[in-house]
Amino acid sequence: MKHLSFLAFLFTGTVQLFGQNEVDIYRYSNTINEGSARFEAMAGSFGALGAEGGSARINPAGFGRYSNSTLGFSMSVLSTSNNASFQGVDTKEGKGVFRVPSMQAVFVSDISSNRSGFLFWQVGVGYNRVANFFNEYHYEGQQYESLLDGFASQAQGVDPVDLNYFFPFSSSMAYETYCMDYDGNYYQPRLTAGDMYHDRTITTKGGINEYYFSLSANYLNKLYVGANIGFQTLKYTENTHHNERLLDYTGVSLRSFDYDYNFTTKGNGANVKIGAIYLPTENMRFGLALHSPTSLSLLDKADANMRAVHDTGVQTVPESLQPSLEYKYTLVTPARIIGSYAIVFNNKGCINIDAELLDYRWGKLKSTTDENYVSYDFKAENNAADMRFKTVVNLRIGGEMVIRNKLFIRGGYGFFPIGDKNQLVNSAKFDQLYSGGLGLKWNQLTLEFAVKYLQQLKHYEAFSGSAASIKANTTTYVLGLLFKLP
Repeated sequence: MKHLSFLAFLFTGTVQLFGQNEVDIYRYSNTINEGSARFEAMAGSFGALGAEGGSARINPAGFGRYSNSTLGFSMSVLSTSNNASFQGVDTKEGKGVFRVPSMQAVFVSDISSNRSGFLFWQVGVGYNRVANFFNEYHYEGQQYESLLDGFASQAQGVDPVDLNYFFPFSSSMAYETYCMDYDGNYYQPRLTAGDMYHDRTITTKGGINEYYFSLSANYLNKLYVGANIGFQTLKYTENTHHNERLLDYTGVSLRSFDYDYNFTTKGNGANVKIGAIYLPTENMRFGLALHSPTSLSLLDKADANMRAVHDTGVQTVPESLQPSLEYKYTLVTPARIIGSYAIVFNNKGCINIDAELLDYRWGKLKSTTDENYVSYDFKAENNAADMRFKTVVNLRIGGEMVIRNKLFIRGGYGFFPIGDKNQLVNSAKFDQLYSGGLGLKWNQLTLEFAVKYLQQLKHYEAFSGSAASIKANTTTYVLGLLFKLP
């Protein structure tokens, strides 16, 4: 734990190398939901509309708008395009992946004969993708500062025989591969006064999935109430490959080195959501939803390796000194409050606005209760989160228009302010989402298609003195089917 905490301090960037700190709180709380093609086409704005599987993630009272049992699922292709700028050198990286972002089943019972005022009640089960971590960043360029400078600096005052105990993921490996020297008092990186050429690739995978069970009811077609319990599964992997080569190696043996770091987080958690939708008139709707914090039990695993090329040959880290650590802990994401307003234009279309209040400072790290792992109070990390993060209001606007009775055209926009003050210094102040799509009804079947475009500007700092600007664009194509049961 001590090693991971120190390196989390050393490697501070948009894509955080080491976990169990405030960056994890932000990563697993800053989510942009995925769902059905209709949900995606309208930027996930459904808090006051309902009758949509994505309502389970926004406002569970939306299931109260169902008057027929339905089954649905969607398929998507996600494509990333990242443009990085580092020391005047521009690079581009892109990848694609296929997945199933949502499935739903809603079963409706007509209870109007009870004369209690409740007309229908619904039971819903399904799955939505809550967050996506699939991406790849690459940058390269020339600069004087080196990763080895940081490794040498942190080792000062530590005897070489103790390096593997204190800094197994960094200084120890640099010393074992002869990338830095020790003169009995100080560590010096085996570099010259010339520039290094940097080449770094960061590949991330995984996501957060939420499986839900929902109950809802319709009261006199005026008030809709609902609640659900969500069970989340989380997986995040990050693989970092860092290469540097000397452009001037006069007087030193070192020619280049490669540093590899692999990090995986796995876990699960649960939350509760409650909500209501009220119709003061047939064409006007208000929605309110409360999301409890999600308590995630997580297990981190990390390993690293290093290899250096010298004029005399290749130096590697002995197998016995190659580091690997794991640690279990609990992460609690912030609660959310979502207010919604919608206008329905008879049978011609609708517009919905969601405003989501999210205070990232409410997220917390907590020690594990597993006796196999050393307890840790995370006081410093939680205090850092209080200082670093802030409150934001996420906005989602979506609309739908009916064309020729059976054809629907849809569009949406999402505005997501950055809640990390460190990022606000060098990055855009917010992320933006643009979406659109079509829907076609044919008897009991609805075929839907959507395109979603997420635009982000990220600041990545691999180590002190090394910063890159990354324009990250993600395009998602979604195809969905919805079956209305008789």
